[in-house]
Amino acid sequence: MSDLALPWPALLAMGLALASFVGVLAARWPAALADSPAPTAADLLARLCRPPSHCPHCHTRLRIYELIPVLSWLAQRGRCRHCQAPLGMGDTLLELTGAALALLLGWRHGADGLGLAAGLLFAFTLLALAWLDARSLWLPDALTLPLLWVGLLYTSLRAPAALPEHVWAAALGYGLLAGLNAIHLVLRRRHGLGGGDAKLLAALGAWLGLWALPQILTLAALAGLIWALFTRQRALAFGPWLAAAGLAGWLWPGFTLL
Repeated sequence: MSDLALPWPALLAMGLALASFVGVLAARWPAALADSPAPTAADLLARLCRPPSHCPHCHTRLRIYELIPVLSWLAQRGRCRHCQAPLGMGDTLLELTGAALALLLGWRHGADGLGLAAGLLFAFTLLALAWLDARSLWLPDALTLPLLWVGLLYTSLRAPAALPEHVWAAALGYGLLAGLNAIHLVLRRRHGLGGGDAKLLAALGAWLGLWALPQILTLAALAGLIWALFTRQRALAFGPWLAAAGLAGWLWPGFTLL
């Protein structure tokens, strides 16, 4: 991995740290909103930072060496050092995913610093949205809408001539899923998709353009269907599959399923 904007150890450490933060965000943000439906930004930040990290079983405060992504979990053999209760692999798998994403983005962008910065923002925002939706069936506007606008800004900087196409892609992405949900609501008297799914697809259109929309929808629908068949879930979070398909479109531009 030569000619990288960042050396691979820095990419690896960044990926682990960002994914660890995503795990904290997904665990604490919905709980903070449950305590107060409309917290101020300062209150929300305070609730994300406090209380300090602790064991979910015995509530013992964890020391710095117990918070090293992946390595601490391996060193403790997947158990709390204090009460020996088993710790799930979810956060560790999330951290490994973040490390892999950072390395893939380094490979994708090479020495292109702006592209790497944009790719990291895009990828880890999608990772946060996917994890939040998988845990809480929630795609917050506070992430989807800034992701959309930053995608249009990045397009205007990198390919100004393509900006109108990306604006249309954002509008069409939103309209497709919002329209499907409206039809489902009329026919079945209940929502088939959350409003966050439509906004997420709009954001993906803003970043990737019109060509990506049919690929994203096809890949996400196939993956979600296969998952639902294997797990027999009736309520399926669609956000993780949209996010994964969007990441595929960023990492391998021009990929096609149709």
